[in-house]
Amino acid sequence: MNKRKGAVMTIAAAAVLSIACLTACSMDDFTEKFVGAASGSAADEQSVSASGTAALPTYVSGQAVDIEEYDATELVELGEYKGIPVDCTVTDEEIQGDIDALFDEHPQKIKEGTAENGMSVNIDYSGKLDGKKFDGGTAKGTTIKLGESSMIPGFDDGIIGMKVGEKKDVELTFPEEYPNDPDLAGKKTVFTMKLNYIENRELTDEYVAKNTDYKTVQEYKDSLKKTLRDSKKANAPTSAMEQVVSNSKVKNIPPSLLLAEKEMMRAQMENQMAQYGMSISDALAQFGQTPEQFEDYLVEQAKPMAETELIMEAIALKENIDLSQATIDAYTEDLGKQSSDGTVESIKKAYKEYYGTAMPFEHYIRSSYIYKEVSKLVGDAAKITE
Repeated sequence: MNKRKGAVMTIAAAAVLSIACLTACSMDDFTEKFVGAASGSAADEQSVSASGTAALPTYVSGQAVDIEEYDATELVELGEYKGIPVDCTVTDEEIQGDIDALFDEHPQKIKEGTAENGMSVNIDYSGKLDGKKFDGGTAKGTTIKLGESSMIPGFDDGIIGMKVGEKKDVELTFPEEYPNDPDLAGKKTVFTMKLNYIENRELTDEYVAKNTDYKTVQEYKDSLKKTLRDSKKANAPTSAMEQVVSNSKVKNIPPSLLLAEKEMMRAQMENQMAQYGMSISDALAQFGQTPEQFEDYLVEQAKPMAETELIMEAIALKENIDLSQATIDAYTEDLGKQSSDGTVESIKKAYKEYYGTAMPFEHYIRSSYIYKEVSKLVGDAAKITE
């Protein structure tokens, strides 16, 4: 999901969890993979096939894209968007996950005894190949559940039978296929292990009263269930919208819209990279990618954002949602009042600093208003299971 820096959250708070919430575009996408050259069918200059890539208009850096007029209802085949089922039930596994997090934060340490299969234990370990430590092979204060950890075969067995405070070396062999680090595959290593303590993960009234705002286990579990359920219900509109987008089909994307989305994404990624002290060119060099591959990547990531925007607008038009300029202006004024100095100019400045100039501010605000209204409509009509 897209990260947004603080100044722009003024906009996001009111509406713009918007399109980015429904499409995957993150720094992880950028650093972990790039798409290759797109292979789509030819398209004319007036439209871009949702399944292919056509030449985009030329972008003049620093200027806003002149987004052509289009009718979203003609570009989109809408799927069902009312009565979308959303499961907001809470499972025992989800509750246990939060309980485990509490144990991680406030461990009950048993400082004597012997490690047995199924116990949660806290350990230090250091792995060596030919007497030398290797990346990722050393950790301190790690808690694992013996017999259920994700360590390499034999690791847990090496700890079973150890006494608290004991330290020993265990010789192990990495699996022949080890995707986490192919350089380690099949190699023998020696892990020096120390058992720091055994964890008691029994949830008692006494433990709950000491480490939470509740007095009993039942009160605490009831609270966790309510919090998890309320969170799912609060996210129900977004969950429903994800299904709506998935069930709809965009036949064509206006090239200028795709260009604006693409260049807005570029500006956002440049801003994110700057926070890590890097430039896009630095990242390309680091990951061995070409500028051409990066351009293809931007187009492929911009497509679902443009498609989602078109789907939202098609629903708004079909439902006769008021999109008059007066309504959009009032919405913009409301956003301005939530800014640091209470003015629209402040959010315009923050928007430009983070998203650049390619996507016109007015178009962005209009699309965020559409998302807010359509999300509410879809969310209110969703069939929620609790």
